Amino acid sequence: MDFVIDLLEENKNYLERQIRDEDLMRKNLKTATASMQQISQLKRAIKILKQKNRQQ
Repeated sequence: MDFVIDLLEENKNYLERQIRDEDLMRKNLKTATASMQQISQLKRAIKILKQKNRQQ
């Protein structure tokens, strides 16, 4: 379970870096918005998995 959580966190960090480094908010708002939605979904998934991992 920890491996999956780490993988999701790495993916989230990659998307955040991509938005920041490529300055997507100014250059391509549509792509930036899609990436931000993916980040929020990843955050939600990480939170749920961490809660389930604590319960076990």
